[in-house]
Amino acid sequence: MAAAGIVAGGTGSRMGGNMPKQFLDLCGKPVMVHTVERFLESPFISAVIVGVNPDWYDYMQGLIKQYFPEKVFLTKGGSDRNGTIVNIINYAKQELGMRDDEILVTHDAVRPFVTERMIEESIAALENCDICTAAVQATDTMVISSDGKNADDFPDRSLMYRVQTPQTFRMGGFISMLETVSPQMREKITDACRLFKMNGKTVRIICGEESNIKLTYPADFRMAEAIANL
Repeated sequence: MAAAGIVAGGTGSRMGGNMPKQFLDLCGKPVMVHTVERFLESPFISAVIVGVNPDWYDYMQGLIKQYFPEKVFLTKGGSDRNGTIVNIINYAKQELGMRDDEILVTHDAVRPFVTERMIEESIAALENCDICTAAVQATDTMVISSDGKNADDFPDRSLMYRVQTPQTFRMGGFISMLETVSPQMREKITDACRLFKMNGKTVRIICGEESNIKLTYPADFRMAEAIANL
């Protein structure tokens, strides 16, 4: 069994408005509720731990009471993504009695269309790697630009993948990887897979889904509504 760690520490500034995007309405329910429900439906997930921006802790607590009678727990997020994951791990160990060798499936709160297949394959992949991530192969031509104006190189798109979540690892493994980097470098490394790869660990890709979109801009909500109504 594994726990899900829902990363919801952001404020959603790119979306605009006064409410973080994870709490905006999507087809009658907050985005966060859709996301958590996906993990509660999985037989491989024993608990869902949400790491939320401290300013929205009480609001999220209210949603949990309203929608989730059991298996969903809440902790305050950290100052960055890694800090939020650390707080989720500490909660899992201290409050739920989980061990360092147990699995945490981390996921963006604003990706409400994660599938059961992706969750199951993420957990199974850890038999042969240190961390795994969902990803989809790039279909557009890719370009590298160091200044955002001029094209430096055009890498082979057949080798390019767009990283999504879930990203899955054993709890103690993440903590030990984080301890290898300085506080300054920690702020720059916002992806757990990069952290593991820097330390020579095996990073496995499992097949993501085009529908597993991240809600970042207002236009993304229109797409999400279309997906939800399929």
